[in-house]
Amino acid sequence: MSDLRYQGGRTAGGRWGCVSAVIVGIPLLLALMFVDAVGDCVPGDRCHKGFLLYVALPTFVVMLAVSLSVRAIVNHLRRGGS
Repeated sequence: MSDLRYQGGRTAGGRWGCVSAVIVGIPLLLALMFVDAVGDCVPGDRCHKGFLLYVALPTFVVMLAVSLSVRAIVNHLRRGGS
């Protein structure tokens, strides 16, 4: 059988992409949360700029980039890699 038939939306690249994004994303999220919480603040000043912009958004962008990159690479290699 040919590997070019419809695979129901689940490809090996998609699975590897999701797993690699989680493997990279969770430690990154924890590290950014730690840095945001510990950051150097002067008492009385509002120095924490916000969780969404400085923790969640960078984590999401990195996870998306890792997921799409790994997915493209794995799918390319499964098709023959030329």
